[in-house]
Amino acid sequence: MALQVLNSFTLKIIMTILMVMDHIGQFFPNTPEYLRWIGRVVAPVFFFLATEGYIHTRDKIKYIKRLYLSSLIMFIGSVILWIIFKDQDFIPNNIFFTLAVNLSLIYIREKKGNNIIMYALLIFLALIAEGSYVATILILLFHYLKGHKKKMSLVYILVSLLMFPNIQWMQVFSLPFILMYNGKRGPNIKKFFYIFYPAHIWILFLISQFIAT
Repeated sequence: MALQVLNSFTLKIIMTILMVMDHIGQFFPNTPEYLRWIGRVVAPVFFFLATEGYIHTRDKIKYIKRLYLSSLIMFIGSVILWIIFKDQDFIPNNIFFTLAVNLSLIYIREKKGNNIIMYALLIFLALIAEGSYVATILILLFHYLKGHKKKMSLVYILVSLLMFPNIQWMQVFSLPFILMYNGKRGPNIKKFFYIFYPAHIWILFLISQFIAT
């Protein structure tokens, strides 16, 4: 398709910029509400790219372990900030954990695991993770309907519109970005994104606290 002009790297850069705008709206009071609207397109694209990475990686276990390790590091950092700023709510952001848990579900299903307790535990963790059941639905959708763009698009639009009037319905606008993906990786700087995501969350949180005082 002529419109498939975005590789993984380009998509990540675009979504990273939009993500920062969204989190500025999250951490700083009285910022324009449209910053949060813009941010609704971000998570679905990262869910999509994570499933692509999972499908194409040579070592799925290593891929998932890296996400769990990153989520643990982010959790520890957020706990430290929560201890320092005791009067503030715990920082809920941790997309690494969301991705790790949901990809674990897919991995176990692929290996035809029949451990009901493990399934139940992962589903529970997915529900309490950032994005909750919406993240699970989208990640499973992107994985199992890969190669079926029309079906995926229709289901994605339906899932998104069912969330109206919650602003999360605006995630429907991430679909054009997903459809413009050309299947290519582009420059490989994955370590940057693993570092930038928690770093920008913590930095924005700290700046917001200093401004508040």
